[in-house]
Amino acid sequence: MKDKEAPDAHFTVDKQNISLWPQEPPPKSDLCPVLRKPLSLRVAFICLSLVLVTAIVLQAIFYPRLMDKILDMKNDAQILKDRVDNISTLGSVLEKDRGRLENAEVQMQILNTSLTRVRSQILSLRTSMEQASAQISVLARSWEEVDNLSSKIPELQRDLDKASTLNAKVRGLQSSLENVNKVLQGQSDILEMVSRGWKYFGGNFYYFSHTPKTWYSAEQFCISRDSHLTSVTSESEQEFLYKAADGLPLWIGLTKAGSEGDWYWVDETSFNKKQSER
Repeated sequence: MKDKEAPDAHFTVDKQNISLWPQEPPPKSDLCPVLRKPLSLRVAFICLSLVLVTAIVLQAIFYPRLMDKILDMKNDAQILKDRVDNISTLGSVLEKDRGRLENAEVQMQILNTSLTRVRSQILSLRTSMEQASAQISVLARSWEEVDNLSSKIPELQRDLDKASTLNAKVRGLQSSLENVNKVLQGQSDILEMVSRGWKYFGGNFYYFSHTPKTWYSAEQFCISRDSHLTSVTSESEQEFLYKAADGLPLWIGLTKAGSEGDWYWVDETSFNKKQSER
C-alpha cells in the first residue's frame, strides 16, 4: 500500500489568534448527478408525508384531551373568578369587621380604664369600710364607757358644784390679790416718789421746791416732771399745804387769761370761786 501524503497546514494570524486547518480535500467526482436529485426529492416527500401523518394522528389523539383540558381550564378560571369575587366581597366585609374590631378595642380600653377606676374605688371603699368598722368598735367601747360615766353623773355634778364654789372663792381671792397687788404697787410708787423728795396726800404727790422761781418758771419746772402747779380743792388739802410749806412762799396753779379773764387751775381742775374764797 502506498503511504498517504500528509495534508498541508494552512493558518492565519489575526492579532493574537492563530487558526490552523488542513487543506480541503478535493471534491469527489459525482458519478450520477442526474439520479441524485430525484432521490433526495423522494426522501423529502416521504419525510413530509410522515410528518403530516404524524401530525394528523397526534391531532386525532390529543385534540379531545386538549379540548377537555381547555374546558377544565375555563371551569377552573370561572371558579377562580368566583372565588376572587368572593374574596373581594370578603375583603370589604373584613375591612368593616376590622373597623368594628378597632372600635371594639377602643371600647375595651375605655372599659379597662373604667374597671381600673372602679377597682381602685372598691379598694378605697373597702379601706373606708374597715376604718368605719374600727371606728364603730371604738364607738361601741366609748358608749360602754359613757354608760359607766352616766352612772357617775350625780357624783360628778356634786363635784362640779364643789368646784364651782371653789372657783368662786378662787376668783374672790384673785380679785383680793389683785387689789392687794394694786395697793402694794401704789405703796411702792409712793415710796419711790417719797424717796425722790415728793410728799403724798389724798392720792396726789406734791413737790416743794426751795429754789426761788417766777410763776411761769415754776410751772415749766413742774411740766418737766409730768406735773403742774397744784390746785387747792378742799380745806384738808389747804391745811396739808399750809403745814408742809412751813412759812415758805410757794406758787399754786391758779391763774387767769389776761387782766380781765376768768380764773382757772392749770391742771384743768374745775375752779369753784365760792369754795376758793374760804
